[in-house]
This record gives sequence, structure tokens and C-alpha cells, in this order.
Amino acid sequence: MNKALIAIIGTTGVGKSDLAVQLAKALGGEIINGDSMQKTTALKIKHPKAQVYKGMDVITNKLPVLEREGIAHHLMDFLELQQEYKVTEFTKDALKIINKIHSCGLNPIVVGGTHYYIQNLLWKNSLIGSSSDIEEYNDSEHEDLNVETPILYKRLQEVDSIMANKWHHNDRRKIRRSLEIFLRTGKRHSEFIDEQHHPDEKGNSLRFSPTCIFWLYADPKSLNPRLDARVDKMIENGLFEEIQYLRVQAKRGEMKIPGEELDYTRGIWQAIGYKEFDPYLSAVEANKDSDQEIISKLENLKIYCIENMKAATRRYAKTQIRWIRNKFLPKFQQQNAFDTSRNGVSQIYMLDATSLDNWKKDVGDLAISIAREFLATGQGPDPMTINSRAAEYLKPTRNLDTSESINSWTKYQCEICNRIANLSSTPTADSLTDGAQNDTLDDSANTYIERNCQSSSSSSSSSLIITYNGSTEWQQHLKSKWHKSNVKLLRLIDESWGGQLPPWLKFKKQARLNQNSSYKQK
Repeated sequence: MNKALIAIIGTTGVGKSDLAVQLAKALGGEIINGDSMQKTTALKIKHPKAQVYKGMDVITNKLPVLEREGIAHHLMDFLELQQEYKVTEFTKDALKIINKIHSCGLNPIVVGGTHYYIQNLLWKNSLIGSSSDIEEYNDSEHEDLNVETPILYKRLQEVDSIMANKWHHNDRRKIRRSLEIFLRTGKRHSEFIDEQHHPDEKGNSLRFSPTCIFWLYADPKSLNPRLDARVDKMIENGLFEEIQYLRVQAKRGEMKIPGEELDYTRGIWQAIGYKEFDPYLSAVEANKDSDQEIISKLENLKIYCIENMKAATRRYAKTQIRWIRNKFLPKFQQQNAFDTSRNGVSQIYMLDATSLDNWKKDVGDLAISIAREFLATGQGPDPMTINSRAAEYLKPTRNLDTSESINSWTKYQCEICNRIANLSSTPTADSLTDGAQNDTLDDSANTYIERNCQSSSSSSSSSLIITYNGSTEWQQHLKSKWHKSNVKLLRLIDESWGGQLPPWLKFKKQARLNQNSSYKQK
């Protein structure tokens, strides 16, 4: 029997759920929700949706029941609010449901924006060491992981020098993660990465064949206003009431809050909206006075929080695009070459959801046509030719780490920027961060760069060292405004000021530090 699978990915607000319903009606299928959540400390991703949770329909943006048009939706509305849902649990549950759908002669359709989950579902062993043991890792088993970061880094250098060379020496989260993998499995993190990129018969092959993937994309200039309007609609539909309900449940002790303090990276609490409106709702609870001045301040705070939620939603959409282009696409193309050689079939189609007026033609009708052909013959049209954006956006922006690349990972230090950072008589981490803030990620760049410009000094008298990890981050730095500005500044210093920081620049730096200090005190 044909074990086909259809997957729909894309940013929030592009109509993924609507397309899933249309495909299910046209092809005879059922839908598996892929908008799930886990503890996201390792990914630093904030989710706007947590559709696995019971209730909370507004804050999680669930498709209304009437709009589901009678199509079965699985893995939705079943989890208690205090529970967490790991990627391994999602994969296990989804596989059972997919097998059941296949046994009924129907087509399973996986849809969602949690691409990390969907990627692990589509391919075997997408997680390090199958990750089940690591996901259940108990800190108490290795108390020595709770020591200071320099000690952790030294231990990682001893057991896995390759990963130690990749991570910044102050990046505690990544250092600790690599050590956890080694302590839990007895195998180095770098070995897992090496194995993942040498596919074999039992390794990273596609779970279902054929697999047809639709990526819904909308140009940010058109998408962002739609996302802003959706936040306004959520507020009209009862967003505040849902958030207030969560707050009351937590205060009454009827909901378990992860950790001693509220952790916005876990469970339902990471849904975009809860954290953003916490200042406003806390202020409302603390000020029952009907004084007009207080009411005015609360209204201003409410507007501020609304804008924060809109900004967070737009940022999340950017994060989703980065994941698709930097993680999902390279994984797909690398594995697809291997799967095809073993008669596995998969394809990804980018559908242009930019225009709402043309959505039915450019997305709905086109997807149904492609899916029908693909499921019937195992082949479809050339993905690069279905619209004008496909040829550009379906090209991978970078290669995944391979056994060759992990051995060439290296750190870079910029002598020019290090010298400028240390010319001040009292260099501080704040002064370095001041400069690094100008070294921003160009939105046109396709590679996400986690900036690791941190002080390596152990005392205020030690020098500051700026470290960049890998050639991508290094090249990004060389193109940055900060670096180019420092090149000009250093030339001026050497030619006109005898290699010393000009007095006017010292004054400017000190004034900036004083301003930052004053702002923090407020």
C-alpha cells in the first residue's frame, strides 16, 4: 500500500490550516497538527501557537471548529495546560496516527509551524542520538554540570575538542548541551553530527514515500500588516480574558508553573501574548483606582504591550523562515539525494501566499493539482518553475555541518576591533556590547548569526577579546558597519593621535556609559 504523506510548513499567518482543510477535502485525508511545544531553551524559539493544549483557542490561534469543515484534526486540544509536550512524544504520537490514517485508506496531512517537530517526523533520527534519552535528562545525575562556565568549557575541551572549538567559551547553554550528550550517551556530540551526515539504510532515510511538502511563503511587506491585524482580532476575540484566566489559575495553584519562577520558555507560557501583556495586566491588578491619570497611564501601557506582541509575532515569522532556509531545506536536499537513490520520493513546493486576492489560485488550487499528480505518479511539476519566487527561495542558503566541516570549525578574532575596544583606559563589557549592538544582522542575509561578542576578561583590568565562531560569522563581521567604522577610526588614531584614543572620543564613550547606567537605574 502507498504510504504517502503530505506536509505543510511556513510562517504564521499564511493560511497553512486553510490549505490543509482544502487538501483533506479534495484528496480524502485527515490532519495532524504540528503546532506543538517543548521546553525551548535549547532552541531559543518562542512560539505563538500551542494548539495541543485544551482551550486557549485565541492565544494559540486554533482554526475554529466550523472552519475545519468536518475534517478530523489530530493532536489538537488534548493536553492539560500544565503539561509539556516534547518532540519525541509528538513524533511517537504522530506516527501512530499516521499509520491509523493509512490503514483507513486516507491521506495524512501534517501541518504546522513548529518545523523542528515536523522535520523529526519526516526523517528518521533527525535528533542527536534519537534524543529520547537526552530529552529526559535529569540534571541531578551529573551535578558537576552546574559548575561555572569556564570549568564546563575546559571539560568539553577534554572530551570533545571539536565541539569546544565550535562553541564560544562563554556560551554556557551550548557547552552544557554538548557535555550532556557525552555524559548521557558515552558518545561525543561531534560523532553524532558526523553520523547524521553519512546516511545509511537504517539511518536518516525518509519515513514515508512519497512525501509531498508545501512551503507557504508570503513577502514580509505584505505579511506583517496581516500579522498586526490578526493580533488586533485576537484581542477583540478575548485574548485578555484567556491570559487573565491563566494568571488566575497560576496564582491559585491550580496550574503548575515550571520552576520556582515563571519560565516563559516552557509549555503554554511561551505562547506569544502571555509574557508581552504581563506588565499591563500586573499594573491593572495593582491599580484599582479610577483616577484619570492612572487610567491614562494604563492605556498607554496597554498600547505598548500590544505593539510588543505584534513585534514578537513578526520576529517569530522571521525565525520560521530562517529555520526553513537554514535547517529544513538543506536537510531536505541532502537527504533527498540519498532517498531518491533508494527509490524514495520526496519533493518540496514553495507556494506564493503573498496576495490574499490570488490565494485560491496561487495556493489552494495549485496545491491540490500538484498533490493529486504527485500521489498518483510519484512525480510532480518541477518545483523551480511553479512561480517566480521558487527558483530563488528553494536554493539552500548554507550546507549542513558535515564530517569535513566540523573538523574545520575555527574561531576568529578581529585585531582591529579588539584594539579599539581596549584603547579605553577602563574597558568594560558594557563598552564592548555598545559597539556590538551596531554589528547587526542584515535582514537580507540568509544565515542566522548568534552574536557571541563577549568579554573574556576575568577582571576589569584584563583586556577584552571579541571572538567570532566560524567563517560565516567572521565574514558577517567583516561586512558590518561596526568593523568598517573601526577600520577608519584606527587609521585616524594611528595617523593623528599617536595610537591613542582621541580625548573627544573618550568623552563620548564615557557619556554613553553614564547614559546607559542612568537608564538601567530607572
